Amino acid sequence: MTNKLTRRTSALVLYNGKNISSSLAPYLKNLTVTDNMGGVADDLQITLEDREALWQGIWLPEIGATLDVSVICENWPELPGTVYRLGLFEIDEITSSGPPSEVQIKAVSIPDDNNLRGVERTRSWEKAELKRIANDIAAGAALTLAYEIDYNPIIDRAEQSEESDLNFLYKILQDHGLALKIFDKKLVIFDEADYEAVAPPITIYKPQIGSEGGTAFKVKAIKSYSLKSKLRDIYKACHVKYQDGKSKEKIEATFTDSQKASGKTLEVNEQVKTQGEAERLAKKRLRAKNCQEVTGSFSLLGNPLLLASNTVSLDGFGAYDGNYIIIRATHSISSGFTTDIEIRRCLNGY
Repeated sequence: MTNKLTRRTSALVLYNGKNISSSLAPYLKNLTVTDNMGGVADDLQITLEDREALWQGIWLPEIGATLDVSVICENWPELPGTVYRLGLFEIDEITSSGPPSEVQIKAVSIPDDNNLRGVERTRSWEKAELKRIANDIAAGAALTLAYEIDYNPIIDRAEQSEESDLNFLYKILQDHGLALKIFDKKLVIFDEADYEAVAPPITIYKPQIGSEGGTAFKVKAIKSYSLKSKLRDIYKACHVKYQDGKSKEKIEATFTDSQKASGKTLEVNEQVKTQGEAERLAKKRLRAKNCQEVTGSFSLLGNPLLLASNTVSLDGFGAYDGNYIIIRATHSISSGFTTDIEIRRCLNGY
């Protein structure tokens, strides 16, 4: 008779670099990490039983202290490793409540006192590359810039007016169809289309009808799911048209989604300097509209490989089968380990 080892899941938590996991474990009611693909800070919430008043007394954490969190998965045959890091966070809120006596610790990946979002500025850049603007902002927030794209346009004038660096940079990147994420003291700038093009290493499928080929392993333990498609504000093509006020030169470009047999055309009138810029803008504006056409959510047996910006494949869901990108992953450790994900269908070619 085969003796199967029992699966075990636990949290590995470093407080200002010191391992406090064994002290934390007897009091831990829940630990939840929410991992977002871009534009929103990741966050951590820890709920502790505190009948002995330790966590609101001598063990009270300091606001601003760091928590480095990983999940340990022992005897999980489908996982290639044991320890999976979930992120580095800074404590920004502590709440004590009762009865029953509890302490809740909240932390974020972007510290509240960080210059990136805690200070409103007014300044401008002239004839500056996008990467230079991003690097200036990252350096001012004591972050390392990870610029993961080749596209680096020169911006004639970028003006920041009484707004935080984070909001300002986010708006510029949106204008150019790009995204950002703060992770592990890095400011990461990326193109979502590049991430969506990665072949999914994981398939989520209904065991009774899922096929058996093609991916590293398959996720079967679905607790619940929801899938949705919509027609409103979805387009087949985008037409960009701009006429220079001085030279009267007209620049036009159209990008069409070849996967759609019919549909509306999105009309865009924004400044572009070249035909290439017009073509890029048409793709990005069409993507911004169509990326929410097919979306879904799943609640699953915990899986630390299901992270925001990773792709997954759906198998056995009929018309919803295909490749998706994870836009949010929530990992919760309590009496068990669960992962909830929000996904959207990957777009082909743009």
